[in-house]
Amino acid sequence: MASNLWVTAEELGSYGDSTYAYDACKTASYLLWGMSGRKYSGTTTVTEKYISSYDPYLRMGASAKNYQPVLVDGHVENVRSDGFGRFGEHDFMGDGTSSTSRLRLRGRKVIKIHNMRDQFGKIISPSKYYLSEHSTIIATPGANWSSSNVEVTYTYGTPPPTAGKAAARILAIELVKLYEGDDTCALPQRVTSVSRQGVSYTLLDSQDFIDELRTGIYAIDLFLKTSNPDRARARARVFSPDVPKARRITPHSLLLTPTASDLQVFPTGGSLTLYFDEIGGDFLLTQDTWTIFMSVSDYTEAKTAVIANAVTLDVGAELISLYAPYQDVYDVLGIRDPGTYEIYCTRPSPTNSAVEEVVTILSANISISLATRVEPIYTP
Repeated sequence: MASNLWVTAEELGSYGDSTYAYDACKTASYLLWGMSGRKYSGTTTVTEKYISSYDPYLRMGASAKNYQPVLVDGHVENVRSDGFGRFGEHDFMGDGTSSTSRLRLRGRKVIKIHNMRDQFGKIISPSKYYLSEHSTIIATPGANWSSSNVEVTYTYGTPPPTAGKAAARILAIELVKLYEGDDTCALPQRVTSVSRQGVSYTLLDSQDFIDELRTGIYAIDLFLKTSNPDRARARARVFSPDVPKARRITPHSLLLTPTASDLQVFPTGGSLTLYFDEIGGDFLLTQDTWTIFMSVSDYTEAKTAVIANAVTLDVGAELISLYAPYQDVYDVLGIRDPGTYEIYCTRPSPTNSAVEEVVTILSANISISLATRVEPIYTP
């Protein structure tokens, strides 16, 4: 299977039929990877199997007799690790913090998880995990798959830019010509024949451009000059023993268009004031039979809950005050992705008390925040 290619034989046009096409693509990709400072590795799709070191029996043979202590609801239980313990066909309930609910993949950087299969060959639902830092698969809270004996198909690497792919195509075509002995090959040759005043002789070209990490072909060197102007031999990296390591989690974008009604919930809670004339709640001034509620939904809308006592109606001031407790919102959203909240009113229908009328006043974004954003202060 071709891997880490900047260009494929199919992209070489008529030269793709050459017996040298694949080798030319591999060579061109490797050369440009090195000459551009090793920043663009190309992409690779692999299927790998992972077996956790925490299970010494690796689920074979004596694993049916293997028990491990697990902290459950504040007390320790011995749980079978043969796949049929307390949690049915899996070893644990994922919380995103246990080492057994995280799986660090070998390839870097991970671009996409195509699928995961558990120890029984069943596809694990993508809703039960997410990718963190382009390297680690983390179980979502409540997920019950184990990182032991799973199979993962994923794509990793750093794809080259469009200019790099074009340069690789040009270089691969010229390499095919070189391998086939085609006189139209544009690659510079080491030996140059010179004929002057009836005298013929050969010169060895110093080819200084090689020391400059260039190829001698304008279109290719233009890309190399732009992507690696300082002729770096490798990608720069910074290491510091003083900087603590931490997982960086990038949440999804907001589900709805951002507005002034969006609510951020801090450890102390989240509060907001909404005025009737801004949200279309003027009917509440004349109709006092309505009961107002606030509900919160997670990013996938798979979990929704009504937040008790979150809404206070002030008819005199013509406003609604919201207060959402941190724990109540966290139980729905989790700490990673935003969700939505909805303010709605209900009342028995004036014509039929057995029927309940529902009017939605507002829908907006809601998210968990652990700290208040600091506004910079400039001193002249």
